[in-house]
Amino acid sequence: MEQRKHCDDYIMDFDLPNCIKYYLLINRLPAIDKCVVVEEVGNPKCFATWEGKRVRLVMASRMGDIGITPHLDQENGYERRVWMDELSDFSKES
Repeated sequence: MEQRKHCDDYIMDFDLPNCIKYYLLINRLPAIDKCVVVEEVGNPKCFATWEGKRVRLVMASRMGDIGITPHLDQENGYERRVWMDELSDFSKES
């Protein structure tokens, strides 16, 4: 079985844009902490390209993968779970 890199391992990757690092930082917090942060500053938006299509990140799993949806205005509810190395072109804008 191929060993995949956990999404937490990307938070301190200085080669990635801040939008994905901030998204992972907030979305990997324990639920109670995330609720406090989101209430104060809002839920960060992050978009990426997956298999040539623009998607929105909606979940960062404790298992290390990312939940995505092709519905760019949708804040939660993923249609697919992928690994970080399958995503590219991260931005705060779709």
